[in-house]
Amino acid sequence: MSNLDNARSIFRSFKTKFESEQNKKIVDEFVSAISLLLGEYNTAVYENRFIVGGAVEHIFVALLKALGFEAQHIGLIDKRSDLVIDGVKFSIKTNFTSGGDIRLVNKLGGGKVLWDEATIFLISELGLVYGDFELLGDKIEDKGDALVVSVRDVKEFANETSDFFISLDLPIKPDFELSRSRTASFDIARVILEKIQSKFLIKYL
Repeated sequence: MSNLDNARSIFRSFKTKFESEQNKKIVDEFVSAISLLLGEYNTAVYENRFIVGGAVEHIFVALLKALGFEAQHIGLIDKRSDLVIDGVKFSIKTNFTSGGDIRLVNKLGGGKVLWDEATIFLISELGLVYGDFELLGDKIEDKGDALVVSVRDVKEFANETSDFFISLDLPIKPDFELSRSRTASFDIARVILEKIQSKFLIKYL
């Protein structure tokens, strides 16, 4: 069995467990976590974009473990994949606007690059979609600085193949004033000062 066959089999198993009524509370908690994350950290703030993406990956790993899978975040050691599920590497791609393009691979310094990762897409108002280059290859576009796939094409693919689609009401990224957004750097600074039991600096943070 090829790596992609293994990845597809894992996603089918994930879909079965995810959609099981006995796991509804786990799924509801996952959606609540994503909703709060988007509501607290506006990704229009540049520094939050990468932090929110990373946080989604860690929350997703927790979801997988809660559903009984062996899962690990590998973003620290792998530049292209984000996590391992039952021994198979996956990339996680998110889109919380439900439109536009999803960047699959950034092209640094030009040259030819390939998208060859088994990928799970999390898309607002759609749900979770599994894709790989054999399933979506004809939808990939080279924009010069990146390989992308449009959200529209992922939606069409999802509607055509129930095996690789989990319907879920993931929230749209809320539109609110930047001044109301939390920032990851501020929260990290506070945690650091709390850990050193700051008596002076934390008063002025």
